[in-house]
Amino acid sequence: MKAIAIANQKGGCGKTTTTINLGAALAKNGKRVIVIDLDPQAHASFALRKDDRSLDISAYNVLTEKPEKKRSFESCIVHISPGFDILPSNAQLSTLEQELITREDAVSVLRKALSSCHSYDYTLIDCPPSLGFLTFNALRAADWVIIPIDMSPFTLVGVGKLLGMIDLVEKKTGRAPQVSALATLFDKRTKYSQSILDEIGSFFGDGLFQTVIRHNVALKRAVSEGTSVISFDPTSNGARDHMMLADEIMRCEQYVPVSKQNESESGNDAKEVTFIIEAPEASEIYLVGEFNDWVADEGSRLQHAENGFWEKRMELPPGTYRYKFLVDGEWSIDHRNQNVESNEFGSFDSIIRI
Repeated sequence: MKAIAIANQKGGCGKTTTTINLGAALAKNGKRVIVIDLDPQAHASFALRKDDRSLDISAYNVLTEKPEKKRSFESCIVHISPGFDILPSNAQLSTLEQELITREDAVSVLRKALSSCHSYDYTLIDCPPSLGFLTFNALRAADWVIIPIDMSPFTLVGVGKLLGMIDLVEKKTGRAPQVSALATLFDKRTKYSQSILDEIGSFFGDGLFQTVIRHNVALKRAVSEGTSVISFDPTSNGARDHMMLADEIMRCEQYVPVSKQNESESGNDAKEVTFIIEAPEASEIYLVGEFNDWVADEGSRLQHAENGFWEKRMELPPGTYRYKFLVDGEWSIDHRNQNVESNEFGSFDSIIRI
């Protein structure tokens, strides 16, 4: 199961919209998906409501340690559509931090709860618009963090704090989630939106999804109907964009550096590893890492394959290696490999284990 946290302390950037519609799009592609509504405001629960009744059970009942309130994960799930469920929220979730304040593992209660949940392909965690206790729990549980970023003047203000919190998670746990940015509320009719998109691209580089979520009234209308845009209007731009996002995520999931045993006559136990990066606009790309002393030379240059992909094959003996791509002079982690670790320069390296 892949746990994906959708997080940004900035309000109005499309966190909940992304969560519910990405979930519906993944389910449309035959994946088993559950949304964890970790926002006490319960916007995701409202947006996917079956009716107007308030929910008495929520994620709080799964995460609490109070015997009289504790419920099993399965008993709190609400079924939305085939392959698509939600663990809803309510205001009581806001009391959880004070309740668990004395527990040493308080920031890991969500991760612990998800460890027994094996029936889903994807868990999407809708975070509150803050960098507090609940968001830290989501980052601790996540394999991947998606940061929705809208086209507003202060769109990147505070993103550094979120990235700093992710780095703190890695320092405390030795485990860092993959991080990607998603451009939302994009209006292609304005030069201003394009300028903000360019700014986001400069900040995140290859960490920005190719998919852009356009401003679309169907997204708001779907919420008012208590359903996803995938169900409300599958031909709308909002539905198409989220289906494209789901496809991009699934393609990333299908990729890990491919290795196979080298059966050469020498009898060594080296493996042939194939590294791939999608960069259609790049002029030259090098693969550098601990296996070649971080040297970008002719021997580490990638070959340009079809459809904007670049490829490099190497034979590596067993071991653990840090590596990166050097794309037209700019460093980039391997965004198709979720295994990353922070380095002494304050950034991240991709990790491969043979």
